[in-house]
Amino acid sequence: MNFRATCGMVAASVAMLGVLGSALLAPAPSYAKADAKSRRAPMRIAILPIINSSPELSATKIMDDVLREQLEEVPKERSVFLYPFDTEQILTSRNELDRAYRLNEQWAKYGTIDSTAMAGLDSILVVDAILFARVNEWENHRVPVIGAGSSHTTVGFSFACYDIRSMKRIWRKNPREQRFGQEIDPTSGTVNYDETGFIQNRRASDPPRYETVAADLVRDAFKKFPEK
Repeated sequence: MNFRATCGMVAASVAMLGVLGSALLAPAPSYAKADAKSRRAPMRIAILPIINSSPELSATKIMDDVLREQLEEVPKERSVFLYPFDTEQILTSRNELDRAYRLNEQWAKYGTIDSTAMAGLDSILVVDAILFARVNEWENHRVPVIGAGSSHTTVGFSFACYDIRSMKRIWRKNPREQRFGQEIDPTSGTVNYDETGFIQNRRASDPPRYETVAADLVRDAFKKFPEK
């Protein structure tokens, strides 16, 4: 083999190694981004004590149970929630519960954040965001007589989530529904009523249950809850 041929082979080998090296060192952005996203920590959200703007005292307890049940369905890799009772317990143990009251009061009145009350909550609660929850409407109406229409239940909420460091709102929903029960057919013979039309069996005219209506509203509201 002559010198010129040998040099040609060496040059070709070097070029091939360069190509392979470039391929090995080149970034793979699509795969890297997908992998980073899959390893991204979920957003941690503390729900403040529920604000009850309805006349029904039971609304807060029922709503707390509904939130626990429905938010368990939100994928854990996306969001993790600290529920109202737990948030209250942590703040109480640190003598900081007044922060929650101040935050709730300003948000309920003006839809804004008390920045002084918010400062430092990230380290106290170890969360990325806080979530406000308010019961606006919580009432039902039972139809007592035949021909007066349908019993119904009305439930309405306001939700808002704020980044705890930037204090900017990142999500809000104001779900509301008035759900009607089935109107009673006086010709069906399945319901007892007197000569005035008054229904004898109260269960026959029960309005929809609060828990059912509230659960449906919460589930639908949080379907597109933001990721971290």
